[in-house]
Amino acid sequence: MQHPTNPASRRKNVLIALCALLVLALVAGIFTYKTTSKPASTVSAIDSGFARSMLLHHAQAIQMSMMMRSEASPEIQALAQSIIMKQTREMGVMEGWLTAWNEPVMLAGQPMAWVENASHVRHLDDQLYQAQCKADGGAMAGIATPEQLEQLKNAKGSEKEVLFLELMLAHHRAAIPMAWFANRNGQSSLVKALASSMIRDQGMEIGWIQLKLQQIKNS
Repeated sequence: MQHPTNPASRRKNVLIALCALLVLALVAGIFTYKTTSKPASTVSAIDSGFARSMLLHHAQAIQMSMMMRSEASPEIQALAQSIIMKQTREMGVMEGWLTAWNEPVMLAGQPMAWVENASHVRHLDDQLYQAQCKADGGAMAGIATPEQLEQLKNAKGSEKEVLFLELMLAHHRAAIPMAWFANRNGQSSLVKALASSMIRDQGMEIGWIQLKLQQIKNS
Protein backbone atom coordinates (compact mmCIF):
# COMPACT_ATOMS: atom_id res chain seq x y z
CA MET A 1 0.00 0.00 0.00
CA GLN A 2 1.36 3.41 -0.96
CA HIS A 3 1.25 6.20 1.58
CA PRO A 4 0.55 9.77 0.42
CA THR A 5 3.61 11.93 0.19
CA ASN A 6 3.69 14.55 2.94
CA PRO A 7 4.39 18.24 2.20
CA ALA A 8 7.94 18.06 3.58
CA SER A 9 8.76 15.15 1.26
CA ARG A 10 7.23 16.98 -1.71
CA ARG A 11 9.33 20.07 -0.97
CA LYS A 12 12.44 17.92 -0.67
CA ASN A 13 11.70 16.22 -3.99
CA VAL A 14 11.13 19.58 -5.69
CA LEU A 15 14.42 20.95 -4.34
CA ILE A 16 16.28 17.84 -5.51
CA ALA A 17 14.73 18.17 -8.97
CA LEU A 18 15.61 21.88 -9.17
CA CYS A 19 19.19 21.23 -8.08
CA ALA A 20 19.51 18.53 -10.72
CA LEU A 21 18.07 20.86 -13.36
CA LEU A 22 20.46 23.64 -12.32
CA VAL A 23 23.49 21.35 -12.53
CA LEU A 24 22.45 19.98 -15.93
CA ALA A 25 21.86 23.49 -17.27
CA LEU A 26 25.20 24.68 -15.88
CA VAL A 27 27.02 21.83 -17.62
CA ALA A 28 25.06 22.53 -20.82
CA GLY A 29 25.99 26.21 -20.61
CA ILE A 30 29.69 25.42 -20.28
CA PHE A 31 29.58 22.84 -23.09
CA THR A 32 27.59 25.07 -25.46
CA TYR A 33 29.91 28.00 -24.90
CA LYS A 34 33.08 25.98 -25.36
CA THR A 35 31.84 24.38 -28.58
CA THR A 36 30.30 27.44 -30.25
CA SER A 37 32.03 30.59 -28.98
CA LYS A 38 35.26 32.50 -29.22
CA PRO A 39 37.95 32.36 -26.52
CA ALA A 40 37.02 33.71 -23.09
CA SER A 41 39.33 36.73 -23.55
CA THR A 42 36.83 38.20 -26.01
CA VAL A 43 33.90 38.24 -23.57
CA SER A 44 32.41 41.71 -23.28
CA ALA A 45 31.45 43.44 -20.03
CA ILE A 46 27.86 43.58 -21.29
CA ASP A 47 27.67 39.81 -21.84
CA SER A 48 29.11 38.95 -18.43
CA GLY A 49 27.24 41.77 -16.69
CA PHE A 50 23.91 40.62 -18.12
CA ALA A 51 24.53 37.05 -16.97
CA ARG A 52 25.38 38.17 -13.43
CA SER A 53 22.48 40.60 -13.13
CA MET A 54 19.94 38.18 -14.55
CA LEU A 55 21.14 35.49 -12.13
CA LEU A 56 20.16 37.81 -9.27
CA HIS A 57 16.91 38.77 -10.96
CA HIS A 58 15.91 35.16 -11.62
CA ALA A 59 16.78 34.11 -8.07
CA GLN A 60 14.15 36.42 -6.63
CA ALA A 61 11.51 35.42 -9.19
CA ILE A 62 12.06 31.79 -8.16
CA GLN A 63 11.92 32.74 -4.47
CA MET A 64 8.54 34.45 -4.94
CA SER A 65 7.20 31.64 -7.11
CA MET A 66 8.14 29.01 -4.53
CA MET A 67 5.79 30.76 -2.08
CA MET A 68 2.84 30.09 -4.44
CA ARG A 69 3.29 26.38 -5.15
CA SER A 70 0.63 25.25 -2.66
CA GLU A 71 -1.27 28.42 -1.73
CA ALA A 72 -2.92 29.65 -4.93
CA SER A 73 -5.38 28.73 -7.64
CA PRO A 74 -4.29 26.04 -10.12
CA GLU A 75 -3.68 28.69 -12.80
CA ILE A 76 -1.36 30.75 -10.63
CA GLN A 77 0.36 27.63 -9.33
CA ALA A 78 0.99 26.65 -12.97
CA LEU A 79 2.50 30.09 -13.67
CA ALA A 80 4.71 29.84 -10.59
CA GLN A 81 5.86 26.33 -11.51
CA SER A 82 6.66 27.46 -15.06
CA ILE A 83 8.74 30.38 -13.77
CA ILE A 84 10.60 28.10 -11.36
CA MET A 85 11.48 25.53 -14.03
CA LYS A 86 12.40 27.95 -16.84
CA GLN A 87 14.38 30.37 -14.74
CA THR A 88 16.23 27.64 -12.84
CA ARG A 89 17.36 26.25 -16.19
CA GLU A 90 18.37 29.71 -17.42
CA MET A 91 20.32 30.36 -14.20
CA GLY A 92 22.28 27.17 -14.76
CA VAL A 93 23.06 28.16 -18.34
CA MET A 94 24.25 31.66 -17.36
CA GLU A 95 26.35 30.37 -14.47
CA GLY A 96 27.86 27.85 -16.89
CA TRP A 97 28.83 30.68 -19.23
CA LEU A 98 30.45 32.68 -16.44
CA THR A 99 32.42 29.61 -15.41
CA ALA A 100 33.54 29.01 -19.00
CA TRP A 101 34.49 32.68 -19.34
CA ASN A 102 36.56 32.51 -16.11
CA GLU A 103 34.35 35.33 -14.83
CA PRO A 104 33.16 35.69 -11.22
CA VAL A 105 29.52 34.84 -10.64
CA MET A 106 29.17 37.85 -8.32
CA LEU A 107 30.95 41.19 -8.20
CA ALA A 108 31.05 43.89 -5.54
CA GLY A 109 29.23 47.12 -6.31
CA GLN A 110 25.95 47.99 -7.97
CA PRO A 111 24.47 45.20 -10.14
CA MET A 112 23.65 47.44 -13.11
CA ALA A 113 27.09 49.06 -13.45
CA TRP A 114 27.57 47.14 -16.72
CA VAL A 115 24.72 49.16 -18.22
CA GLU A 116 25.89 52.46 -16.76
CA ASN A 117 29.42 51.99 -18.07
CA ALA A 118 28.52 50.72 -21.55
CA SER A 119 29.82 52.80 -24.46
CA HIS A 120 28.63 53.25 -28.05
CA VAL A 121 24.98 52.68 -27.10
CA ARG A 122 23.05 53.67 -30.21
CA HIS A 123 19.41 52.59 -29.79
CA LEU A 124 17.23 55.28 -28.20
CA ASP A 125 15.46 52.84 -25.87
CA ASP A 126 18.83 51.57 -24.66
CA GLN A 127 20.07 55.13 -24.10
CA LEU A 128 16.98 55.89 -22.03
CA TYR A 129 17.46 52.66 -20.07
CA GLN A 130 21.10 53.54 -19.44
CA ALA A 131 20.06 56.98 -18.19
CA GLN A 132 17.50 55.39 -15.87
CA CYS A 133 20.10 53.00 -14.45
CA LYS A 134 22.41 55.95 -13.80
CA ALA A 135 19.57 57.85 -12.11
CA ASP A 136 18.92 54.80 -9.91
CA GLY A 137 22.59 54.65 -8.93
CA GLY A 138 23.10 51.27 -10.56
CA ALA A 139 20.39 49.58 -8.49
CA MET A 140 18.29 46.87 -10.12
CA ALA A 141 14.73 47.84 -11.01
CA GLY A 142 11.76 45.60 -10.31
CA ILE A 143 13.25 43.91 -7.26
CA ALA A 144 10.83 43.34 -4.39
CA THR A 145 11.88 44.75 -1.04
CA PRO A 146 12.40 42.52 2.01
CA GLU A 147 9.18 43.98 3.44
CA GLN A 148 7.24 43.03 0.30
CA LEU A 149 8.65 39.50 0.38
CA GLU A 150 7.63 39.13 4.02
CA GLN A 151 4.17 40.43 3.18
CA LEU A 152 3.87 37.90 0.35
CA LYS A 153 5.02 35.10 2.63
CA ASN A 154 2.36 35.90 5.25
CA ALA A 155 -0.56 36.80 2.96
CA LYS A 156 -3.47 34.42 2.36
CA GLY A 157 -6.08 33.74 -0.31
CA SER A 158 -6.77 36.29 -3.02
CA GLU A 159 -4.61 38.89 -1.26
CA LYS A 160 -1.60 36.60 -1.71
CA GLU A 161 -2.45 35.94 -5.36
CA VAL A 162 -2.84 39.63 -6.19
CA LEU A 163 0.37 40.59 -4.40
CA PHE A 164 2.32 37.82 -6.15
CA LEU A 165 1.00 38.85 -9.57
CA GLU A 166 1.72 42.55 -8.94
CA LEU A 167 5.26 41.86 -7.74
CA MET A 168 5.93 39.50 -10.64
CA LEU A 169 4.51 42.01 -13.11
CA ALA A 170 6.95 44.67 -11.89
CA HIS A 171 9.74 42.06 -11.90
CA HIS A 172 9.10 41.00 -15.50
CA ARG A 173 8.67 44.57 -16.74
CA ALA A 174 12.12 45.39 -15.34
CA ALA A 175 13.69 42.33 -17.00
CA ILE A 176 12.53 43.21 -20.52
CA PRO A 177 14.65 46.37 -21.06
CA MET A 178 17.64 44.62 -19.45
CA ALA A 179 17.30 41.77 -21.94
CA TRP A 180 16.87 44.17 -24.86
CA PHE A 181 20.02 46.03 -23.80
CA ALA A 182 22.02 42.81 -23.81
CA ASN A 183 20.45 41.67 -27.08
CA ARG A 184 21.33 44.89 -28.91
CA ASN A 185 24.67 45.73 -27.29
CA GLY A 186 26.25 42.43 -26.29
CA GLN A 187 28.68 40.47 -28.46
CA SER A 188 27.92 36.82 -27.68
CA SER A 189 25.39 35.16 -29.96
CA LEU A 190 24.47 32.87 -27.05
CA VAL A 191 23.67 35.84 -24.81
CA LYS A 192 21.68 37.52 -27.56
CA ALA A 193 19.65 34.36 -28.16
CA LEU A 194 18.88 33.84 -24.47
CA ALA A 195 17.94 37.50 -24.04
CA SER A 196 15.59 37.23 -27.02
CA SER A 197 13.99 34.13 -25.49
CA MET A 198 13.48 35.96 -22.18
CA ILE A 199 11.86 38.92 -23.96
CA ARG A 200 9.42 36.58 -25.69
CA ASP A 201 8.59 34.37 -22.69
CA GLN A 202 8.30 37.11 -20.08
CA GLY A 203 6.38 39.32 -22.49
CA MET A 204 3.78 36.58 -22.86
CA GLU A 205 3.64 36.14 -19.08
CA ILE A 206 3.16 39.89 -18.62
CA GLY A 207 0.07 39.75 -20.85
CA TRP A 208 -1.34 36.78 -18.91
CA ILE A 209 -0.65 38.41 -15.53
CA GLN A 210 -2.38 41.63 -16.56
CA LEU A 211 -5.48 39.74 -17.66
CA LYS A 212 -5.50 37.61 -14.50
CA LEU A 213 -5.18 40.65 -12.25
CA GLN A 214 -8.07 42.30 -14.01
CA GLN A 215 -10.15 39.13 -13.65
CA ILE A 216 -9.42 38.82 -9.91
CA LYS A 217 -10.10 42.47 -9.17
CA ASN A 218 -13.38 42.42 -11.12
CA SER A 219 -14.66 39.24 -9.43
